[in-house]
Amino acid sequence: MEQESQATEGRKPQEGGGRSLGSHVVKKGIPALVLVLVLAGGAVFWTLTESGPSHEAAAPPSNPIPVSVHVVEPETLAAPLRFLAQTEGSQVVEIRARVAGYLQERQFTEGQRVEKGSTLFQIDPEPFEVQLEQAQARLSSAEATLERATHQVERYRRAVESSAGTSNELEDWQTQKSVATAEVQRAKAEIDAAQLELGYTTIQSPITGVVGRSLRDVGSYVDAGQNGLLAVVQQIDPIYVQYSVTESEMLRFQRQEAEGVLIVPELTEIEFSVTLADGSVYAHTGHINYLDVEVDQTTGTSVVRGEVPNPDGLLKPGQFVYATVTNIQRVGVIRVPQAAVQMSTRGASVMVVSDDGTAQPRPVELGEWDDNVHWVIQRGLEPGDKVITDRLMMVRPGTAVTIAPESESQPAQPAGEPS
Repeated sequence: MEQESQATEGRKPQEGGGRSLGSHVVKKGIPALVLVLVLAGGAVFWTLTESGPSHEAAAPPSNPIPVSVHVVEPETLAAPLRFLAQTEGSQVVEIRARVAGYLQERQFTEGQRVEKGSTLFQIDPEPFEVQLEQAQARLSSAEATLERATHQVERYRRAVESSAGTSNELEDWQTQKSVATAEVQRAKAEIDAAQLELGYTTIQSPITGVVGRSLRDVGSYVDAGQNGLLAVVQQIDPIYVQYSVTESEMLRFQRQEAEGVLIVPELTEIEFSVTLADGSVYAHTGHINYLDVEVDQTTGTSVVRGEVPNPDGLLKPGQFVYATVTNIQRVGVIRVPQAAVQMSTRGASVMVVSDDGTAQPRPVELGEWDDNVHWVIQRGLEPGDKVITDRLMMVRPGTAVTIAPESESQPAQPAGEPS
């Protein structure tokens, strides 16, 4: 038993020694294996590197992108010219007293329409009625004197013919008759003057229009001088619309007309529309009726004036409006849909289809908007150019494109929005 236990104890160290050897082999072998794998990968890498980079075959070209185009053609279009303008009465009349006296009555409502011949003010007529009566009395006296002188002239003429009187006496009465005749004429003139002044005490409107506020109250003393302005009446149907054109604008306008770029009707046939402060367009069309013959030295502008029907009195004198000339035509206009124009920090540009079927950028100089749908192009395009109007987000310079069959009928899309 003791020998067996000793033998057993003698084997235990050997078993423990075997496990230690295996662990040692594993610990040493794994790093070696990793090193082998790393060296093998490096060998493969250097082998590939020495053989040179590999080139993938280029992708075949994509199909041309179908796009809609606008073919540029010169057009004759209306050339609207817009100006800031102001309205004014077509007639402006100051109502003034023509005789001195106290205002007895006002017979109108301020700000209302008055008819031609309607009474506006009444000045106290009594002093002028007295003057008229005095003139009539002087006329009666002068006529009586003339009648007596006429009778005496006839009497002495017969006396001279019968040698019962002298020619000197006849001449005296003929002189008195002439004086009496003059007195009668003067008395009649005084009556006319008195009647005229009496008539001036009733102040009437000389035109049909709108009367402003009363500048003198009832009971005030007025005269034909500084105190004589009583009110202002303005005719507003038709009403005037007036605006200014700078000298440079006028010269450019005249030059373009001479070059045939603009077709301009006769002055009185030029029409314009009126846009009110709220953006609405006034219902009636106006016509130009006056162009200033000189340039204002202080502003460098000339006045253009037109008249517009105003039957409802919607337009008031002094309003600020926009006057847009509508029937002047521009020849050879090039325009494109707004959707075709791209904006950048370098300016405006469009994409055109070149002869080789690719899209190419074209810088352009823009004019005004036309009908809120098109841009007028001042420079950069020529007749026949095919301007791309859609799929601009997909099209790049040099991109192959093809024109869609329905190009001419498709509506333009907003720039940057693919179809």
